[in-house]
Amino acid sequence: MEQKILLLIFFYLLNNSSANVIDSVCKATQDYKLCNESLASNPNSANEDAKGLARIMLYMALHKTTHIIVYVKRMIIENKFPDYRSVCEDCLEACDKNYNFILHHFVLNAIKYFEVEMYHDATFAIGLSGLNVSTCADACVNCNAFNLTNRSNEYAYFVLVVGDVIDYLY
Repeated sequence: MEQKILLLIFFYLLNNSSANVIDSVCKATQDYKLCNESLASNPNSANEDAKGLARIMLYMALHKTTHIIVYVKRMIIENKFPDYRSVCEDCLEACDKNYNFILHHFVLNAIKYFEVEMYHDATFAIGLSGLNVSTCADACVNCNAFNLTNRSNEYAYFVLVVGDVIDYLY
């Protein structure tokens, strides 16, 4: 019986300590709620230390980048807005190029830097990915059909929080 009680206490403390890591990391960011909700959406977060949480956030940024690329490609293929054809076509092409550039030159490099514990460089690279979405947002100002300006702004804000989580490590 005592062993069961000790086991329960151990697992309670283990679970509570992982929640404390998430809480500590997210309090160090500019948006506690976004950080906490993002990490809570990944079931692996409960078992991670601060470095693991930063890795999860980086891969969420990777997922968001690839999701936008897939969305843009789908909109190019399914473009059913002939009235907006020239403006929106330019918007989609700019965003396709822009997000592919962001993926290959910033997000993947941020992950590489992170894995070799070059945290400052990882933060810098992921931050640059957020700054570079303005090309897509600017190209889509006159094309509201695809909501790419809002998606780009949301992405830029999210990667600021990712950078804050990485910054927690040093």
